[in-house]
Amino acid sequence: MAVLFSKVTVSADNGANESFLCGGIPEREDHLKNWIKYQNFMKDNPDAEKVEVNVKSFVYGDGEILDANEYEVAYFTKRGEDFLERSTVKPYGESKFEITADNGDMEEAEEPIIEMQR
Repeated sequence: MAVLFSKVTVSADNGANESFLCGGIPEREDHLKNWIKYQNFMKDNPDAEKVEVNVKSFVYGDGEILDANEYEVAYFTKRGEDFLERSTVKPYGESKFEITADNGDMEEAEEPIIEMQR
């Protein structure tokens, strides 16, 4: 079994940014809403009107690919930034999208651009 996860970097128009790991490949805001790091970022930046989301996806292991769950993501996070450089972790693709404010609520601005490597 192989595990699919992503390193997500969120950058607000106020200059704040944060990077964190999450399971699968987020393609829009609702894919991020359940991740604590994203929730905290949004809570800490209520004045942000636009958030750019850059996603770098990875696969750990071989075989059938399944999205990483929160426990696997926590395990990978504990391994540190150099975990992504290990030979057992393979790049899978990159994507990006924007989230914009509309009447105080953040919503998806455009279709994601996704490039997958297999």
